[in-house]
Amino acid sequence: MAREHDQLGRRWNTGFALFGEVLITGVLIAVLCLPLVTALPALAAGAAHLRRHLDGESVRSWDLLRDFATACRTQWPAALGFFGVALLLLWNLSLAQAGVLPGAGGVLAVMMLLLAAWAALLLRTAAVWRPDRGPREVVAEAAERGLRDPAGSALLAAACVMCGVFVWMLLPLALVGGGLLALAAVAVDLRHRVRTGELAEPAEDAGTPGPLPHH
Repeated sequence: MAREHDQLGRRWNTGFALFGEVLITGVLIAVLCLPLVTALPALAAGAAHLRRHLDGESVRSWDLLRDFATACRTQWPAALGFFGVALLLLWNLSLAQAGVLPGAGGVLAVMMLLLAAWAALLLRTAAVWRPDRGPREVVAEAAERGLRDPAGSALLAAACVMCGVFVWMLLPLALVGGGLLALAAVAVDLRHRVRTGELAEPAEDAGTPGPLPHH
């Protein structure tokens, strides 16, 4: 009985610690995303921060800011590309909603699907980013994983929709939305790695989650 109680306590502490890191990461991502064009570097830095937390490594906020600076320096072409595509899709979406385009209903549906695909690709790109990788390599791998794992891409799109609904219902939740999206990106990335054999499944000891292996 005491052993079960101890295991429950460790699970609670682990989950609460992760929840706290998600909140802190969300606030930092919200601030770093203020220029809008920095959305990709901010999410990439947030995903790297949460991955380090799950691996039991350093979770200093300074490391997240350092990763953000590195991502801005190495991934600015991809960041500009994502920002430009988002503006184009949102512009077409607004035109379709206004009914000024022929077949506005069909265009609206297509734009919504394209926005979902864009959001999933953005999160996958953030998840696979590493400081030593170039923008073309990162985006290409993210796109390949999106095609090989459509279920994971659907999960990421659903996470974006849910975060959008949360922010629409209560605007201050925008401060934690980035952390939730970064966590979703890391979770789907780990799911893909385990399913493809790139990463061994995390060890368990009597029902207690063990640390994920480093990668």
